[in-house]
Amino acid sequence: MEFTPYSAQLKDKGFAGHRVRKVTLNGGFTCPNLDGTKARGGCTFCDNRGFSPSAGDRAVPIAEQMRKGMDYLRSRMGATRFIAYFQTFSGTYAPVHRLRELYLQALDHPDVVGLAVGTRPDCVTPETADLLDELGRKTFVTLELGLQSAHDETLARINRAHGFSEFAAAMDLCAGRSFDLCVHVILGLPGENREHYRATALALNRWSYHSVKIHPLHVVRGTVLESQYLRGEYRPLEQDEYVAGLVDFLERTPAAVGVQRFTADATGDLLVAPAWCRGKSGILAAILEEFRRRGTRQGSLPRGCADPQGNALVEPGRPETAVTTGPVPSHEGIRA
Repeated sequence: MEFTPYSAQLKDKGFAGHRVRKVTLNGGFTCPNLDGTKARGGCTFCDNRGFSPSAGDRAVPIAEQMRKGMDYLRSRMGATRFIAYFQTFSGTYAPVHRLRELYLQALDHPDVVGLAVGTRPDCVTPETADLLDELGRKTFVTLELGLQSAHDETLARINRAHGFSEFAAAMDLCAGRSFDLCVHVILGLPGENREHYRATALALNRWSYHSVKIHPLHVVRGTVLESQYLRGEYRPLEQDEYVAGLVDFLERTPAAVGVQRFTADATGDLLVAPAWCRGKSGILAAILEEFRRRGTRQGSLPRGCADPQGNALVEPGRPETAVTTGPVPSHEGIRA
């Protein structure tokens, strides 16, 4: 395989022989980008109906959400073991005593072999990291941090309400703990191109992380991005553009990093564009073909990391992929 599938990584972690699936849960969380703590309105692309379509009703107790989710995955996918996945909104955005209560409820079943928590990097406190570290010494735990882009100008453009510095602080806080780290990245954000994707991949090489989720930006009905798209202010990537950018990114991603996701789409009538992202098998075939055409694979290109002194990042033998970060003090986002 030209890239490292996450399933292979899970086998190495002791889950060989089991069909492991995530049960998506709704812990009743919100987001500081919605409740006014940092901003209102959320990210321009965000609608949790589209990004967490299988999450349960927040009014249903966690144990009941787990039971229903496990029953469904057993009958439809033959799953035998489960990871409790707090995906909806920011899964660490609550007092630590509440997080402990929710996480332990989700883990309270013999067939649940782990915990995954998706969140924003500015919602990770030292107390939260300590809790995940404690749980990670007893079971498998993954913290998923939504970066999307290492470029502060892009993050401002999509109303992310945090910068690369908050992501860096969260990674520094969590690195080397007893839980895994997964990074979320979106390709095709407004104003970005392949050079931006390469720079984001290089910026991540400052840390050792375990897995990555990547998908193309897709337009969901009812979002600010939909309005921009309908006004002609945003053009989604074509499939060949996305495949080229994804391969660029993975060539600069260490081979040890498991790829949890290489595409995603909204369900039902929520997806406005691009229609091609529904064809996951076709996208996989195109990704593999692009790797073979280039004669590369994940992690095959010389790698650097974001230079805190602001020096240009140039990959030997590939001058066309040079990336200039500009004057970047420690933990400041890359400037596009």
